[in-house]
Amino acid sequence: MQTTSLLCATILTVTLAAAQTSKPISAFDQQLIDQQKQFLQDAQTKNATVVARAIADDFQGIGTNGDFYDKGEVVESAQTGMPKETRAYDFHVVKLNEDSAVVAYNLIVPGEHPRYRHMADTWAKIDGQWKLKFRQITPNLWSANDLD
Repeated sequence: MQTTSLLCATILTVTLAAAQTSKPISAFDQQLIDQQKQFLQDAQTKNATVVARAIADDFQGIGTNGDFYDKGEVVESAQTGMPKETRAYDFHVVKLNEDSAVVAYNLIVPGEHPRYRHMADTWAKIDGQWKLKFRQITPNLWSANDLD
């Protein structure tokens, strides 16, 4: 009985400590996370016109193989869309200044190689609108050789 009480007290203490250390998402961070999620949804639903408008003309990206790619390749990819089962999660915003930030998140793309990816998208406010300026895709090392 005493062991159970001690275990319950420990769990409660850890839960309360975790709750106190997690801070609410700022309005800036939420705006960027929403922007990122909308961009991914537009790419998934083959809305290439909207995707093109959300990307800066001088955009650069680094793919999973280390090669650079440009805006045209992202727009072309959006024309075919992403698999419906694609899942983005664990979003983090690193604010650089009032007009730029990096949104880092994890992405699972079923049927693609690599399937599990760490994403880092840099957004900049240009003429009052958020535009994707840079993206780096890093495969999760533990899944780099995953095959479906």
